[in-house]
Amino acid sequence: MEVKSALLLITLIFTRGFALRCQQCLQYLPETCIPEASVTCQDVCSSITATISLGGANVEYTMSTCMPLMFCVNGSINIGLLQGSMNTKCCQTDLCNAQLAPALPKQPANGKKCCANNNCSETVNCVGDEDRCINGSVSYVVKSSVNGCASESFCDGLLSITGFYNITKDVKCCEGNLCNSAEGVNVRHLFREKALRRTESTP
Repeated sequence: MEVKSALLLITLIFTRGFALRCQQCLQYLPETCIPEASVTCQDVCSSITATISLGGANVEYTMSTCMPLMFCVNGSINIGLLQGSMNTKCCQTDLCNAQLAPALPKQPANGKKCCANNNCSETVNCVGDEDRCINGSVSYVVKSSVNGCASESFCDGLLSITGFYNITKDVKCCEGNLCNSAEGVNVRHLFREKALRRTESTP
């Protein structure tokens, strides 16, 4: 994954001045989904399929369009009643995103657990490549708590996307079972502060 991302980034740097044509098809705007529909892009073409499950009800969204490289996220998140996954295929040749990316298959539990709230009175079972626990809140119109499991790619993507849109956030991802409790987050922050002080005081 890291090698592919690096190669794509290098390609973008050297082809930044060239306009790219991308297929445009938004599920919620069906009139855009015609063979002739395309947009001019300076970043990457993408095909995205996102699946959201809320209380057992599943909804699937698909989209093909142009978007910034940082939005090329593949992974999943589980914060209790709400689970979501995103499969994004990015490319950089004209109309290369005409074929929709398939939805990510349902994954089995991987044995990792994360707190579903700050005091860890509830937990969630992580699945697939959800190797991080996530803790914090995101404010966009309303403030929402985010506690549960997430894949590394989803954690990185969430931080990049919220920053791109200037969405207020206080979100942290960590490794280790139940590491996202309020106590665990505070202890890790204290250790980082102590380590920083030792580094600064070293001659």
